[in-house]
Amino acid sequence: MNPSLLRFRPLAAAILCAVIAPAAFAVTATTDPVGFVKVSFQGSADSFSSIPFKRTPEYAGSIASVAGNTLTITGTPNFGNLVYTSPSQPKHYYILVTSGAKVGISYSIDTNSTNTLTIDPAGDTITSLASSTFQVIPYDSLASLFPTGSGVVASPSHGLGARQTEILIPDNATAGTDLPAFKSYYYYSGAAGVGPGWRLSGVTGVLANDDVVFPDSHFVVRQNTASTSEVTYMGTVHMGPLATPVGTVAANTDQDNSIAFPIPANLTLAQLTLYPSAFTGSSSHGLGSRQDEVLVWDNTVNPGLDKPADRSYYYYTGAAGVGPGWRLSGVSGALANDTIVLTSTTSVKLRKKGSASPSTVIWTVTPPYAP
Repeated sequence: MNPSLLRFRPLAAAILCAVIAPAAFAVTATTDPVGFVKVSFQGSADSFSSIPFKRTPEYAGSIASVAGNTLTITGTPNFGNLVYTSPSQPKHYYILVTSGAKVGISYSIDTNSTNTLTIDPAGDTITSLASSTFQVIPYDSLASLFPTGSGVVASPSHGLGARQTEILIPDNATAGTDLPAFKSYYYYSGAAGVGPGWRLSGVTGVLANDDVVFPDSHFVVRQNTASTSEVTYMGTVHMGPLATPVGTVAANTDQDNSIAFPIPANLTLAQLTLYPSAFTGSSSHGLGSRQDEVLVWDNTVNPGLDKPADRSYYYYTGAAGVGPGWRLSGVSGALANDTIVLTSTTSVKLRKKGSASPSTVIWTVTPPYAP
């Protein structure tokens, strides 16, 4: 599982039926709808965003057996090189489990042979993957999401004061809440050094075009200029469950989990299926007794930099008033179960209440359009 791990939005999304094209190794044909979503990033503001699609799978098959971290694949997949090797092989790959006990979970591929895949379980137990089906998918990168800087405002120099747009990657590994960004990227349009391309802040001499943007975590597009920009996300619609780990990192410390799901649809609190599998409810409405919370950032409300969450929700387990269900903080007398919290302009953090022992649970969401 990716530590940080792995949206049919009824916007201007064109959904087509397509057959997956052959890759550099033998491919099992499959059919998935594909589409696009256009998203705007406001000037002089932080815009929360996430990837609404997966990239086109390059192989689909089943797992014959598991030995340690190595999966032997049924049949003769004849895999080519799935290990990132710049510049000859610029992709990073993962597997997405599509059936079985681990359905919806993804694991990064470390190495491979023609018929085996060695994955990074990130602390998970993977023996139950035997007989499961899966897809091999390339991760999105800065270059695949924003090719040659499209969708952002390019920076003519490397100086902090000259950065026009920054892509801020959240920190899902450090204990605590309201954490600063883990990494910051910008698109350099100058010719110096290795020339134009994506850069990791502080590393001006190396291109970061191939750096991974994980599908299970949102990111922040920071416009340090009054200019707006627009990106078109394109890809394949995932038609089954998706799962991601959420939890706490340190004892007795509340933890922000910056999450996303590549599901191109608006999702309500009820459709998130958080409670009770991955969310601790609150037995009273008082601020001091709140357990887990869902924090929502809305790009259309109070635009600015480093802004706090626009609203928060908790699950009330008591019987008073309208009974158990989701509540908007400060509005205890009305159910919020059908409130939409995930869209192309809203993102969430799941704030887990600290406990004596850090723990992780798997949160699974099934897209509302899935069969």
